[in-house]
Amino acid sequence: MFKQSLLAILLLSGSGAALAEKGALRMIAPLNQAMPLAQFSKEKLSGGILKDLGDALAQRLGRQADYISVAGDQVGAALAARKADGVCYVRPFWIDGDFHWSRPLIPDAELVASVPGAPPVRSLIDLRDRPVGTVASYRYPRMEQVLGLRFIRDNSPTMEENLAAIRRGDVQHAVLGRAILDYQHKLDPALALRADLVIASFAAQCAFIRHGNISTREIDRALDAMVADGTVDAILARYR
Repeated sequence: MFKQSLLAILLLSGSGAALAEKGALRMIAPLNQAMPLAQFSKEKLSGGILKDLGDALAQRLGRQADYISVAGDQVGAALAARKADGVCYVRPFWIDGDFHWSRPLIPDAELVASVPGAPPVRSLIDLRDRPVGTVASYRYPRMEQVLGLRFIRDNSPTMEENLAAIRRGDVQHAVLGRAILDYQHKLDPALALRADLVIASFAAQCAFIRHGNISTREIDRALDAMVADGTVDAILARYR
């Protein structure tokens, strides 16, 4: 028994040493995100799709996962400054910088949600001169293109606060992700927010620094395997 216990300790120690020698996979956790994408405890990522996906990717790479909390408007700059290896749930026009982009991974849609009794939104033109709940650091190119100066943003610092604003009725309309709206309805079936208009459907990606401690080829292989064996779908299914 003693020999078996000693052997187990040595094996675990060796595994830990190997992980430490390789270095951690450092992923950015944007503080402006909300569940099901990210849950924070004292500004440390504690749950959600981004943590599950980062943990699974790190495991495939034989590394530990570390999460670096970053303000939403600083995500691109932090990655460009190589403060982390990557960030997930982004798209090329959401952040600035020359990064390696993964395959599309997280299906979602940007939509207009409205409170009960609000005038229906059948097209973006219907939102002319109406305050719309938005997140300060987010980009809304389609709305800017269609509405121009008549796009009236009612900015909140984070998606959590954007949600709170429309739930309180501070605004009649807000731009949300379908995954976030569906998750809120799952948590609170009495929530009566309408999904009035889909602005764009998309599949978000991950962005990684080039020539880092982990090769982009290695990362791509790991993500391809996670898609092929159903790991990514299983992670997303936990939050539906």
